[in-house]
Order: sequence, then structure tokens, then C-alpha cells
Amino acid sequence: MSKEETEKARVLAEKSTLLAQLGASIYHQYRIGQLYSDELKGYATRIQKLDTVLHKLNESGESTTTCTCGTTVNEADIYCPSCGQALTFLQLNRQDETCKQCDTPLLQDATFCHVCGKRNREEAT
Repeated sequence: MSKEETEKARVLAEKSTLLAQLGASIYHQYRIGQLYSDELKGYATRIQKLDTVLHKLNESGESTTTCTCGTTVNEADIYCPSCGQALTFLQLNRQDETCKQCDTPLLQDATFCHVCGKRNREEAT
């Protein structure tokens, strides 16, 4: 590869990095409600839908944790198959409220959705 081709590849790589950072910044502005361009909102909405799909796909694999007795249990389990203990501690991090944007169950005391980033309640003042 010639010096000119090497420099061109370096400049293109730097441009790609900057475009990715720009996109991430714009998406963050969308998530916090500070994006006003309809075109950019359209892209951000599509990305947000993909984030929701990815989150659901990640949840579809059985998540596991450990019971207090040391047995590995699925987070969907209600009772430990080894000691019979009710696994209520697994449900304590969830609440009945769902995200206004993507309908994901919110984590306890969450101001923002952990999937799409939408603000779901005002901060206490």
C-alpha cells in the first residue's frame, strides 16, 4: 500500500469514528428530549425500536442468578428448586409501572427506562 493509500485509509477511519460519535451524540439528545429535527428523530426512533428488540432478545435467554442457598436459579423462577425458598428478592428490582415509550417493565425507582432511555418520571425537587 502506498503512503497516499495509507493516509486515505487513516482519514476514512477517522471520519467513520467521528460520524459514529456524532450519531451517538444525536441519539443521546433524542433520548433526553432535546432533539428537534424530524429527520433525526426518525432515525433515532428506528434505533430505539432496534434497542427494544435487542433487549427482548437478550431477555429471552434464560438469565440466572444465585439463591441464598447457593443454587443457580432462573430469574423467572418463583421458588428455589433446591431449598424451596420464595425468590421474592428477584422481583424486588421491578415495579408494576411500564415505560411510556417502549412498554418495558421499569426498574424500581427508575427515572429513565433502562431499555430506551425515555424519562418516565420527574426527578424529585
